[in-house]
Amino acid sequence: MHLIAVVNNKGGVGKTTSVVNLGAAFAELGKPTLVVDLDPAASASAHLGLDKARGEHKTLCDYLLSEKRVLADYIYPTTFENLWCVPSEPALSEFYEEMLQEEEVDFFIRQKDFPKKFEIVLMDSPPNMGNLAYNALAIARHVLIPVQTQFLALTGLELTLKTVYKVQRHLNPKLNILGFFGTHYDRRTNVAKEVYRRLQEEFGAKVFETVIGVNSKLIEAYGAQKPVLAYASSARGAKEYRALAREILQRLGEK
Repeated sequence: MHLIAVVNNKGGVGKTTSVVNLGAAFAELGKPTLVVDLDPAASASAHLGLDKARGEHKTLCDYLLSEKRVLADYIYPTTFENLWCVPSEPALSEFYEEMLQEEEVDFFIRQKDFPKKFEIVLMDSPPNMGNLAYNALAIARHVLIPVQTQFLALTGLELTLKTVYKVQRHLNPKLNILGFFGTHYDRRTNVAKEVYRRLQEEFGAKVFETVIGVNSKLIEAYGAQKPVLAYASSARGAKEYRALAREILQRLGEK
């Protein structure tokens, strides 16, 4: 099982979009995949058709309130074959902070909580590097960092990396930065090309070759509550996420 935390301190970089569509791409390649939505915004949950406001399903808040805390009871299949989700809701942050104060525990999800049938677990963390993000990094084996191909994104990346290095030193020495990938890549602009070049210059082989371009179908797919691979399978965004998923699997040593 590959436990992967997808993190970035900056919001709007395509983190959740990447979690959902990479999850679908892994699932399409025959890898049973679980998306764990640790972001109180619950965007990944909504993207996969598990919006709390529209359904009666349980979320991580219910998991926190449960005495048994069996994570398998909060895992739901999505409409995309081979892809499951542990949904979130806006109250998650508040519930989690209360739990930390009352129970004096560090983390509410552990590596052993995930059913063994999943080959890949993708954890979507909130943009602020708070306790929920720390939980994801503390139990992950790998970190994926999406980087918006704009100059301001490079400035925000420093704080993300400081957090990752801190977790490596104090909580999870086996945590590995699997790589960085560019998002919102506008092929018409020199800015996107320059930011991607700087990423390669600073992080070398850690930067994936595949970039995720600007694509309206990615936005439409969110509105349709489907991965883009299901909504518009032949769209450029779908092809790019498939290519990135193959690169990631290769880096993980998977065929």
